[in-house]
Amino acid sequence: MRHVLIAAVRRRLFAVIFLAVALNVQPVSAQLSGDTAEYVTANYATRLARYYAPYAIQAAAAYTDVASFDATRGPSQQPSFDGSDVRLAAASISNEPEIVNAATKYLQSWQYQFGSEGYLTCFETDPDCLKAIKKDRFTLPISGGPTFHVWARTRFPQRAGAACSEVSIAFRGSTLSTADWLTSFDPVTGYVVDDHYRQLRRNIDAIIKKITTLDCYRRAKNPQIVSVGHSLGAGLAQFSALANNPARPRIVKVFAFDSSPVTGASYIDKRVQIQNADAEIDQVYQSGEALQRLRPSIPSSPCVRTVVFDALLPAPGTTLHNMPALAREMVRMTYEDGVQQPYKVPRQLTKCPSQYRAPATDQDGNPVLVSSSGASGGTLVEANSTRARGGYAMAQGFGGASGALRDASRSMPRGKALTHARRPGGATAKRVARL
Repeated sequence: MRHVLIAAVRRRLFAVIFLAVALNVQPVSAQLSGDTAEYVTANYATRLARYYAPYAIQAAAAYTDVASFDATRGPSQQPSFDGSDVRLAAASISNEPEIVNAATKYLQSWQYQFGSEGYLTCFETDPDCLKAIKKDRFTLPISGGPTFHVWARTRFPQRAGAACSEVSIAFRGSTLSTADWLTSFDPVTGYVVDDHYRQLRRNIDAIIKKITTLDCYRRAKNPQIVSVGHSLGAGLAQFSALANNPARPRIVKVFAFDSSPVTGASYIDKRVQIQNADAEIDQVYQSGEALQRLRPSIPSSPCVRTVVFDALLPAPGTTLHNMPALAREMVRMTYEDGVQQPYKVPRQLTKCPSQYRAPATDQDGNPVLVSSSGASGGTLVEANSTRARGGYAMAQGFGGASGALRDASRSMPRGKALTHARRPGGATAKRVARL
């Protein structure tokens, strides 16, 4: 009996060793690192908050109607030079003066240029779109279309005749509109309705064409175009980068926040997809938000980076799926005890032949751009704010739709908490005044 037990133990031990080798299990000490090219956890990722903050603010501001931003422009639809567009965007993420001031600082080098809202037959009657629309002639028009804002990064203070180093297209996510929900279920409804993905397929090149006519773009030596979005808007942002004409100026980077698992890729010609496959995509999301489990857990491309924030208090997934709240907490993470934290860009994706160049600094509106064609594909980055009790609850509609938003605070990284309590009439009483 003893020999039988020893033999059984040996077989089990051999099996464990074999599996360990087969799975390439690393020593425990190697697994403990939270700051590698492939996986960055906790406060390591909060260092990236300054890099993501401007795009997160734009994604949140995309839920503000286009007419409000159009009203900030000057004569002949020239961009604002008084910062009214930036203040409007900053106000979309918070009513806390400290957060609004910080958000304004991160966006002050950007200017709103133009946008679109509603059903999009052909943007500015573009002739190429009028030809392409034949592909959608058997579908039914719907009540809405892809809403977007276009921003250009120049310099601060703003001045006429400045060149822009970067232009972003920020897409709105799901609201309570029927058109948005029909689009969110595109794998089923796309055969019948002319949804946002179909509309964008025939219009993205026209949108980029208009970007190339902007005064700041024409003055720039090597400007780059990025796309931004939250929820459905993140799906549209990724679709745009894969669907734009690779022979023309194109989108080289995507900032996808709490992205929809639906990206409309089936509408894109395979040859176009292949040529655009080097577009760098950052999938940024709040841990536990509603769509997290619906997205693939393994990146589909070496050009996809996954960035996970844990910035909000535990709540139902639909509550955590909240772009204004995520943007607000990203801005808050950039300060500790009133001191601004250093600016840092993500590690390079070495297996991605990206043409994107990350800004080396956010201190100047027209910074030197650093090549980002390099660190391992499929990087997973996690950021965690220390949890604090009783700070706040959020109740904004799913996908950033308009709804009641009851702010209450989260904590700063490393345990620095900021909590608030609502007074009657909407006033905010600060309990611990730390940004």
